[in-house]
Amino acid sequence: MYEREFNKIFELAQDRVDDIEIILSSGKSFSVGINNQNVESFSYADSNGIGIRIIKDGRVGYSYTEEFSDDAFEMIIKEAIEISESVESREPVIFKNYPAIKEDLKIYSEELDRVKVEDKIELAKRLESLAQAADNRVFNVPYAAYSDGYSYSKIANSKGLKKEMKSNYCMAFVMVLAQEGEDKKSGSDFIITRDFAKINPEKIANKAVKQATDLLNAAPPDSGQYPVVINNDMMASLLSTFSGIFSAKNVQEGKSLLRGRLGQEIASPVVTILDDGLHPDGMSTSPFDSEGYPSQRTPLVAKGVLTTFLHNTVTAAKDQAESTGNGSRSYKGSLTVSPTNLVLEAGENSVEDLFKSYDTVIEVVSLQGLHSGANPISGDFSLAAEGFLYKNGVKEKPLANFTVSGNFFDILKDIEKVGDNAEFNMQSCMAPAVLVKKIAVSSK
Repeated sequence: MYEREFNKIFELAQDRVDDIEIILSSGKSFSVGINNQNVESFSYADSNGIGIRIIKDGRVGYSYTEEFSDDAFEMIIKEAIEISESVESREPVIFKNYPAIKEDLKIYSEELDRVKVEDKIELAKRLESLAQAADNRVFNVPYAAYSDGYSYSKIANSKGLKKEMKSNYCMAFVMVLAQEGEDKKSGSDFIITRDFAKINPEKIANKAVKQATDLLNAAPPDSGQYPVVINNDMMASLLSTFSGIFSAKNVQEGKSLLRGRLGQEIASPVVTILDDGLHPDGMSTSPFDSEGYPSQRTPLVAKGVLTTFLHNTVTAAKDQAESTGNGSRSYKGSLTVSPTNLVLEAGENSVEDLFKSYDTVIEVVSLQGLHSGANPISGDFSLAAEGFLYKNGVKEKPLANFTVSGNFFDILKDIEKVGDNAEFNMQSCMAPAVLVKKIAVSSK
């Protein structure tokens, strides 16, 4: 696909640049939202764009276009050359014809693309009706929705690299509001998959409703230091929020406190974290990154020890290392480093065992303010939370209106047990529930 466009750009760039890389992204998305069994929102969207990265006299230039015409291609080549001429630094950029992976990742489903719009709408309607009927304390279902997407990517460079891929996904999501007396609580649940048949509206609705109703009539805990179980969803959210600490680019720019700590113990021995660009269930799984470098599984923390950082080819050259296949850029942007599927590996402990570890344990099931209340560089956080108080392994009462404060690096060190229930969140981060030795809890 898009052979003419790529060939034309190569032709126009010939003898004008030393090297060129072309990246193309094309995508389609669909979404439908339901309110009172009526279609409240409905959208189709298409996106297409081509971006180039050129090397001329050792300097790098970028440009892009969303118009696929010869005049537009001429324009972006001129623009990229002009940008390169204004660049002072000379990055160690090298283009190569990188090999392909051997795995068949199965990230595109033809069956998913054949699902009828009527069936998608019906699924969203059923999701809303099931959530509304699950408990008489549910007074509103503000959001019941289905969405899906298709993406196609192609990359080629002047060294002979030529790769392409396509992938798709579908997602169902519901949010409910429940009330008992004057107290109101919200709950939500979702699934992201490539198999439409795996979406179980009843399971999603029931989980969202249970999350809301279980928290009704919650009270704040006494302030103090507590052993805390962070549930799998919230642990994945924390991992996503602080994922930048593993970026070699951030390390090199002094934006990660892990600088200079390779080979050192930075976490509890029960903690193993990896970036898995080949995970069969990951929504960021891909055969190659934005440079065409083959994706891989990269251990970052092995039994508590920091083993490597995430690299693209530029950061790898600066550190005299190898890329980890984490080069990232959109057709509009410049090259950076991003995780693919970030995974905190599951342990062998059941979630029930975590609560039995101490006489008193607080479970955190909701964290609010992750973008404003967390510092991704220092690791410090102070977040509004909801959860439950456990006594001797038994859930005693729901908790709300309290704050948990601490530091992500300290949490990694203080994890005592890791659960066996790892799941992905919407940000392609996977984590199980974990038991943390102590976290500061304060009532609002």
